This record gives sequence, structure tokens and C-alpha cells, in this order.
Amino acid sequence: MTRFLHSFWIAVLGTALLVPLSNAQDTGRLAGTVTDADTQEPLPGANVTVVGTDRGTSASADGSFRLTGLETGRYDIRVSFVGYRGRTRSVTVRAGETTRLNVALEISQVAADEVVVTGSKRQEKVLEAPVQVEALSAEDIETSGGGTFLSAMASLKGVDFARVGINGQSVSMRGFNNNFNTRLLQLKDGRMAQLPGTGLPQGNFLPTSELDVEQIEVVVGPASALYGPNAHTGVVNVITKSPWDESGVAVDVRGGQEDLLDLNGRVAGTVNENFGWKVTGQYMTATDYEPPTGGPEAADSTHFFGPLGVFNETDLVEDYDIESIRAEGSLYYRFDDGWQAEATYGFSENDNFGVTNNGRNRIKDWQVQYQSLRITGDHWFAQGTHTSNDAGNTYQINGVAAGAEAIYGGAIGNGASPSQARQQALSQLPSLRDANTFVDKGELWDSEIQYSNSFSVGTGTLDLVTGAQYRQFLPDSEGTFLADAGGQDIDETEYGGYLQLDYRPTDALRINAAARVDEHSEYDAQFSPKAAMVYTVAPSHNVRVGYNRAFKSPTILNNSLFITAPGLGPVFRGNSDGFTIREGPTTNATVVRQVDALQPEEVNSIEVGYKGVIGEQLAINLTGYNSWYTDFISPLTQVANPANPENPTFGFENGQLTPPEANQPNGFLWTYFNFGSATVRGLDFGTRYTTTDQKFSVSGNLSLIELSDFEQGDANRELLLNVPNTKVKGSVTMRDVGFDNYFVSASGRWKSAYEFRSGFWDSNKFYDDGEIPSRFTANLTAGYTIPDTGVELKASVTNLFDEGTPDVLGASETERLIWVSATYSFQGLNF
Repeated sequence: MTRFLHSFWIAVLGTALLVPLSNAQDTGRLAGTVTDADTQEPLPGANVTVVGTDRGTSASADGSFRLTGLETGRYDIRVSFVGYRGRTRSVTVRAGETTRLNVALEISQVAADEVVVTGSKRQEKVLEAPVQVEALSAEDIETSGGGTFLSAMASLKGVDFARVGINGQSVSMRGFNNNFNTRLLQLKDGRMAQLPGTGLPQGNFLPTSELDVEQIEVVVGPASALYGPNAHTGVVNVITKSPWDESGVAVDVRGGQEDLLDLNGRVAGTVNENFGWKVTGQYMTATDYEPPTGGPEAADSTHFFGPLGVFNETDLVEDYDIESIRAEGSLYYRFDDGWQAEATYGFSENDNFGVTNNGRNRIKDWQVQYQSLRITGDHWFAQGTHTSNDAGNTYQINGVAAGAEAIYGGAIGNGASPSQARQQALSQLPSLRDANTFVDKGELWDSEIQYSNSFSVGTGTLDLVTGAQYRQFLPDSEGTFLADAGGQDIDETEYGGYLQLDYRPTDALRINAAARVDEHSEYDAQFSPKAAMVYTVAPSHNVRVGYNRAFKSPTILNNSLFITAPGLGPVFRGNSDGFTIREGPTTNATVVRQVDALQPEEVNSIEVGYKGVIGEQLAINLTGYNSWYTDFISPLTQVANPANPENPTFGFENGQLTPPEANQPNGFLWTYFNFGSATVRGLDFGTRYTTTDQKFSVSGNLSLIELSDFEQGDANRELLLNVPNTKVKGSVTMRDVGFDNYFVSASGRWKSAYEFRSGFWDSNKFYDDGEIPSRFTANLTAGYTIPDTGVELKASVTNLFDEGTPDVLGASETERLIWVSATYSFQGLNF
């Protein structure tokens, strides 16, 4: 069956490849220039798109552009450029002729004309989007500083951002964060960018170099109607540059504190307007922050794993060296009739640290690879991606701690002194690390085919987007953390179809509706609808109201976890069939609780919003939402504890005492379960002011969220939002005041104190008042471009005031980080 499905999708993509080779209708060409309306200087890199199709190009170094293979007829051409107001012009293309179109753009005082694609799977202005969409341009990323380009998301409203290391961060939205968060879907150029075995976003395992990032788009809120499973609280899409967007060579060298050395490169070019290519790469190394080793405060001892608290994490790992290697290469071919083919290969290898619900992992030699084929035309889009994953020599630090404590306790029992017992345990660290190394060689097949078009309906325009997706997860842990020992099949498949209709009966009204049905090999079909209306009350002032439903499928880890605890056997288990909890170790003992097999988690959400521009300088964005959640999927939780002296409980699986694989089953059990229903409401407010000369920009945003209602259900479990109730962020950027070619940007974010519980990590255990303290961090970045050299110098300070409180429980205290960089670039390589 698997081979058949793979062959089927390869055949689909192959058919799409053959379409451009068929006889095209009579075609014409479009050519012209894009310039600044005030200075008449060319605008290289300006985007030129054919509205309602996937055709487009970018202006070259002299501002010129050219589109070939356009079918005869009338088109609306959209021309846009960062910092300028976009323009739409109508042209008529005739057979065998070149139609000229010269466009002069005026400077935009605010970013209201930003164009995004992730919110509706087609191009639209942020101002007109029917959902909450945030966008970060390459310029925003440049001025943000931080350890990686994903750090720029810390400034976005509605986004909970945590810095967990020099090259590590976690991102969540709309609450219910945890240290193994799979409620967020990550994409790279529209393809799925998740880890096959765990379902986690790739994050910094993504093979992409910062020099290749064109834009990061974030849909805040449920998005399953277009993106399917696990677009539960939002979508992050990293969009890269094509060779037509930017060709030439760019090299960046960065160095700083904590032994930081970071090298980035990008080379891209085009041949005869039809063939394009690019290669990118990165090598980064540093010494990551060590966790606290003990002190007067409870939070100083968070990284003592194991019940005895004898060994700190710093005793158990070899070092805190981190390393990242990334490489990507792409080939493009543009056919004369508007079709384009693209093939991409990506690779990354990483050494760092990862926070889990049980403790932390020492990530060593973790590799991610992908191969992708994409075909696009005026109305069609198809892609297929194969992602593979290899955990290398990664091991569980908390597992090493448990083994070391067992050796320590045995030595004490044999009469050794504490120092002698400690030394005996530490001498066994190499074998303990090997014993706690886990295998993750999972694979993911992800494919999609999509059709889009625009039609005249009555007095308005109807835009249609429809498509189908197929995903197959092929985990392989060799029994080290999943229940796949001995060749047991735990593969999972997902396939779904979606339809979106977007109707504009008048220039002032937009009605958007979409629905998607997803089938899963383990669950019943899921239906995800959405509907929204956007109304222009005045030019550049839009209000919207919308409804969305989304769901989160249990991951392979939720269903098939299989981890052994020293002395207890495989008591950490996934929940695909359910468990029974009894008062005693026999099947006739009283049932305390029935833990049903996992089902998808669901959210229904209503949003109202306003987006507007006042005086062409001040942008305002306001979103309020109310969300109803059902069937939460818990973190890994102990549900049976025979050692509880007051209320012992025993786990049973299929009528057998857990774990049934052990020589002496004992009844201990940790697993996942569905529980409760909750209502969450919140508000996101943002504003940005830019002076008319573009030399000053000030932005700020406020996010409020609260758990307004919760019903426990049968689980008798407390629910925490696991995020701050209040977040305040702001930035100030100055450019070219007094002299040219420089910028200075300062940013800051504050978040309130909050309770956090995620498996081992419990703020009530580590802080006297039960809350992670409030935290304010500030960043400062400055850059200067040396005229006529192509060289930009930059310096950045992250955590300017050296705030010691961790962003999230489980992370090390991230100290002040200072770095400097030099970037050399030139445009060219167009033949």
C-alpha cells in the first residue's frame, strides 16, 4: 500500500511536469521598469505579480522586469516593494507582442501594503486579510539581532516567545504551551517542516540560512480549515528568496561572546530568464549557557534530575558546546507558457540542548534532510517532499541522572561514603549516556496539489482555492522510545481536501469561507470550517469578524511512546488503546478510573478585528477572540502510582498489570489522556508609526489572555494556560539621521509572572510563590553600510540588562550576548 501511494503521488507530479510541454496557446510578453516616484531611481527586487495567478517576477538591478509566455487577454498587474505603496495596473497582452508597463512607486508611510500568502493560500494585503496575520520582512529580521533569524518573532503580537539558548527558542500562540508543543504547524515555502518522529516543529533544525529568508509569515489562531491537523493555534511559514528575487553572492561572518562563530553564505543566479539556481550554507559554533548548579533560591536548583537530587545536569554532560551545520540547494526552470519547476535539497546537523516534559536532552549529531519537488503554473500548484530524521548520538540527560542515582544508592548501601559513591557513579557516565541514547530515524512524506482561479460573479469577483494533501509518517526508533521494537508497525497516514471561496461583491465587502475534511489512519474524519467577513468602513480602515475550527491529532509520540524507567520497566507509554486504573494489582480490584484511548483535541474560535491606517503614517491592528477547547491532550502524566501510601493505584493494559512486558509487572504508569473543556479569551493590540521621511519608526503591542472557564471532566486535573496573561513589546528604529547608510534599533519585551506545569517542570515545585517571575529584556542592534563596497557592519546586544530569570521553566538562564558581524554582498550572476 505504501509503495502504491508513493507511486501515485510521483505519477501526479510527473503528469504536472509534462503539462508545460504540451502545445501552448498564442502568447505574448510583458516588460517594463519599476522606479521610485520621487527620485526616479530603479527599485531592484520589486515584486511584479499577475493578480489571480501564480505568475510573477522581480525587478533586476536596473529596475527592469520581463514576463514571457502570458496567454493573450487582459490582466491586472500588482507591483510592490518593501517600504512603498503597491500599485495595480491593467494591461492587455497580445499574441507575439511585448506589452510595456513602467511603474513608479511612492514611499509608504506604514507597512499596511505588506503582501502575504499564508493567511488564505493566495496573495493578499495584511490590511485586508480575513485572519490575524503577522509578517516579518528581511529588513525586520536584520534589525532584530538575536541568536538566530527566528528570534525576530519575539516582537510579534500574540506570540509567546522563549529564548532557551544561544541558538534555541520556542514559540507558541493562544496559550497552553508546554515543553513538547505540537499545537503549532511550521512550514518552509509552504511545505511541512515538522520532525517525523515527534511531530515537533523543526525550529532551528530547519536547514535555511538567514541570508536566504525573504519573509516570515505567522497566522495567529486556528488554521486547520486550510492546513489540516495541528494548525491548532497557528502557522509559521518561512519564505525564502528565489534567484529572481535576489541573485549574486552574499557572505556573512559573525562572532561574539560565548565563543560564538557564525558563517553564512548564499550564491544565486539566473540563465536566460528560464533557468535559476541557488546554494546556501551556514556553520555556527558556540558554548551554550549552563543551568544553575544550586543556591539559596528554589529556581537555582531546577536542573537536578532524579528523586535524590544528587547530580546536577552539569555533572552529567560532557560539555556545553553547540554546533549547527546547514546547507540547501535549489534548481529552477521557467517554461515559456508560465509553468515553473523547482527541485530543492536541504540538510542540517545540530548539537545543542532540548527541553522535554521529562527533563532535557543532550542533542548530538541530529540530522534533518529533505528533498522537495514543486511545480507551479498560472492556476495549478503541486509539490512533494520527503523529510528524514536521524537523532545521531542524542541522549536523555534525565535518564542518565536516574542511572547515576541508582549506582550512587547501591554504593551507599554497600558502605561507601557519599563522595566515594558519587565518584563510582560519575565513572560510569559514558556507559550511562550510551544506555540512554535513543534512535530516531523517522521519515515523512508530504504532498499537496492545489488549483486556484478567479471568476466574475454578478458585480463582484469570486476567488477559488481548492486542493488535497497526503502525509505519511514512518517512525523508526528501534524500540528506544517508541513501541516499534521487533518491526511493530506504528506508521500513520493523513489525507485531506479543502475548498476556499472568497467573494468580493463590492469594493468594500469581502466574504471568505473555507472547509476541510481530514482522514487519519487512527481516528474518525475531522471537519474544519471557517468563515469571515471583512468590511472597509473607509479607505484603509477595515473591520472583520470570523469563525474558525481547528484540531490537533495525537502525535506518534502520544500514541506509541515506550520508555523504560530504571527498575520499573517500560512504564512511560503512549495511549492508543486506553488503560484501566484499579485500587489493587488484580483484575477484580475496584476500578478507580478508565483512561480512554486518545482522540483529537478541538478548538472553536470567534474573532473580531480592526486594521487601519491613519494619515498614511500610523497603523493600528486590534484583534479580540474567544475560543472554546475540548478534549485537551495532556502532557505525559503519572496516572497510576502503587507506591502512594495513602491511595495506591495500579495500571492495567488490555487486562494485564502494567507494564505487561516486564518480568514482574508493578502497576506504575505514565501516559497521555484527553480531559476537560475550557474557554479562553484574549486581545492583541498593535500600532506602528513611521515618519514621512522613513527615518524614524516606533512600534508597540499589547497581548492579554485569560482562562475564563474550565471544566475538569473525569480526569480531576487542573488546567494551566502555561503562558503569561500579559505581554508588552515595543521597538524604536532610527535610520540615516545626520548621515547616511546606518540604522540603530532598540527593542524590549515584558511579560507578567505566570504558573507553568509541563511534566517534570512545575513552577510550584521550584518557586516559593508558584510562579515564574515576570521578566523584561531589551535588545540593541546597529548597522552601517560602507558606501560603494557592498559591506555592512553590524553589532547587537541581546538581553541588554543581563536579566537572569529564564524565559520558560526548563531553559538555562540566558545571559547577555554581544556579537558583531560583517556582510559582503553584490548583485549579479545573471547570464
